[in-house]
Amino acid sequence: MIETVLALLRLFLGLGAVVLMGYALVAVLAPEPGGYRLAERAALGFGAGTLTLTLWMLALTWGGLPFGLALILGPLLVLTAALLLTPRGRAALAADRRALGSGLHLSLSGWDWLLAGLLAAIFLFAGLRAALYPMWSWDAIAIWGCKAKVFYATRGLDLTCIDAHNYYPNLVPLLLSYLYFCLGQVNDYLAKLVFPLWGALLLTLLYWFAVRLGLTRRQALGLTTFFAWNGTVFIVHLYIAYADLALAYFALGAAGLIYLWLMGSAPRGSLTLAACFLAGMAWCKYEGPPLAATIILAAALTLVWLRPPKWLRRLGELAVPLAGLAAGYLPWRLFALRQNLEMGADHMQSFYPHQLLEAVSYLLQVLGQPYYFGFLWPALLLALVFSGKRLWGSPRLFLALFIGGNLLAVLLAYAVAPTSAAEFPSYVRATLDRLLLHITPVAALLLGLGIKDLGPEPK
Repeated sequence: MIETVLALLRLFLGLGAVVLMGYALVAVLAPEPGGYRLAERAALGFGAGTLTLTLWMLALTWGGLPFGLALILGPLLVLTAALLLTPRGRAALAADRRALGSGLHLSLSGWDWLLAGLLAAIFLFAGLRAALYPMWSWDAIAIWGCKAKVFYATRGLDLTCIDAHNYYPNLVPLLLSYLYFCLGQVNDYLAKLVFPLWGALLLTLLYWFAVRLGLTRRQALGLTTFFAWNGTVFIVHLYIAYADLALAYFALGAAGLIYLWLMGSAPRGSLTLAACFLAGMAWCKYEGPPLAATIILAAALTLVWLRPPKWLRRLGELAVPLAGLAAGYLPWRLFALRQNLEMGADHMQSFYPHQLLEAVSYLLQVLGQPYYFGFLWPALLLALVFSGKRLWGSPRLFLALFIGGNLLAVLLAYAVAPTSAAEFPSYVRATLDRLLLHITPVAALLLGLGIKDLGPEPK
């Protein structure tokens, strides 16, 4: 019992170091101390901290330095302290201390308690399910978990002894191996608790983005609960060690920040934070770079279509998130070239029209069946129908272009997938729900704008 408590303490300290590191980065990149609330800074900070930590581990391997907790954390904690001692860091700490000093006012009443209880029930179940079961799903065992154990055992990003889609980016397995170092051993039961945490931070971002878009607190809490409880896909990914939940988190952060920037309501530094999240998308999963590129493309098309004041200058500012995408993609790409790793050429062969038609049928089934995502996608369709001119005459066009473009990209990806006719249905069934999970939180954000249209303006 004491050993378990001590192991949990080491795990929480390890995760807390990542959050603190990201908190410091957010405080420096967003110069206005009151621009973000403490919960927002923590939710955004975990992504920035995870990105920094795992890229640093990649740099250690590139430099020939073996992994060790002191070498992984030591320089980063020194950097964190230095950032928090800057004027921006001190201002952010002072603002958050004042917020904590004034007390945490939940101001929940009536239905709010029910919605909060439903969210708590999900994470109670997911936390117990993650901690009480070993890794059991295929990709967790054969890819992400396998790599994490190898990286821990070899004390480096060593891919010479395995062949588990070695060209995949390694943010998730490197984070898991870091947690093994924190625990002092391979412990999948406790390390998997990072996935309920990731899901909770994703919901935190969804809630605060919804509030910033103009929903009332109760509407935002209802939207968050509606997303979490609709279907099984999100809940299942809270306790399996896949990279898809992490990619969905980074995609929501990047899309939400850029949408606020398009609205002109983003705190200063938000575009730079969005660049961090786009880098996380590229470093998180093989599908991340094209998904991140569609965010930038949708933002550019929205600016060209709406032509707001100074739209050409703002179009040029998209170079910042584009640089973030490159910063998350190029280090791993260059490392893979140095290691002579093939970069997934098996994923693209010829164009198969019959597969495209089959994929359309499967896509409509998954979007419409409550088992996968509940009624979220049909509700979004209704919201888009009733949005009318608001869709084409406002920055919400950016969210619609991102979602529609990626639905089309999913279909095209299946049209070029190198599978036989007999294997194709099982291939789609095994991957489609995960591909949709990447964009479903952004779809919930767009649905929130439809909810805002129905209700009164928030106080």
